[in-house]
Amino acid sequence: MRAIAAVALCAATLTTAHAEPWYRGKHGHNRVVHVTVTATAGLLYLSSETFLKSSLAAETCRWCEPPSFDRSVRNSLVWTDRSKANTYSNLTGYVAAPLFGIGLTALGSLSGDDPGWGQLIDDTMPIFETVALSQVFTQIVKFSAGRQRPFVHFAAMPQPHDKDDNLSFFSGHSALAFGIATSAGMVAHWRHAKAEPVIWAVGMSVAASTAYLRIAADKHYLSDVLVGSAVGVASGLTIPLLMRRDASVSVVPAPGGVALAGAF
Repeated sequence: MRAIAAVALCAATLTTAHAEPWYRGKHGHNRVVHVTVTATAGLLYLSSETFLKSSLAAETCRWCEPPSFDRSVRNSLVWTDRSKANTYSNLTGYVAAPLFGIGLTALGSLSGDDPGWGQLIDDTMPIFETVALSQVFTQIVKFSAGRQRPFVHFAAMPQPHDKDDNLSFFSGHSALAFGIATSAGMVAHWRHAKAEPVIWAVGMSVAASTAYLRIAADKHYLSDVLVGSAVGVASGLTIPLLMRRDASVSVVPAPGGVALAGAF
């Protein structure tokens, strides 16, 4: 009877431990905060892309003329079939990049030493938060800059106005793809994942292809995709780093004043 009772007690203990919700326990509060931030930013982005877009987008361009290097690169890279390039860029940016980066990260979490909702959220939330915050920043800049898209600027004949006409700077596709590739690579590096080289190589290749295709589709200039790519990389490096629970920042003395020092 004692043996049976001991086994039953151990089983109950294990069941309780594994059944603990992701929002409780040692890191539960931290997960709730980041899920909330990501969901809020995601809702803001979706709102700006749907019912708020017509009121936020510039009706006339504030930045109309491209510099000579943008004009030259555009003329060299734009495809004759721009709609095909646009479709490909949507597939690489909105389908391939998320499926690969988030998919491999999630697969690594579920096949690790401590699979479960908590581990899955800890590994994938840095990617989702990178995407959400970087895309909100992208929208703010797009609506503020009011840069005319190349397909509008170089149109042979005037086209009916569309709310998307003056949202060229900078490329949201590029920021998205590079943000996913970088943040997924960072998580793989911290987890010492065997797939890390693949995540970096394939993720960056997909992101670079997306940036190129946005020029080929006549949706963006070179400067748009370069800035978008830089924002994606910077977001993918910074946001996951700040989300780490072992990160700390302090003010330290420096020649002529003070400086910030971080430990990650």
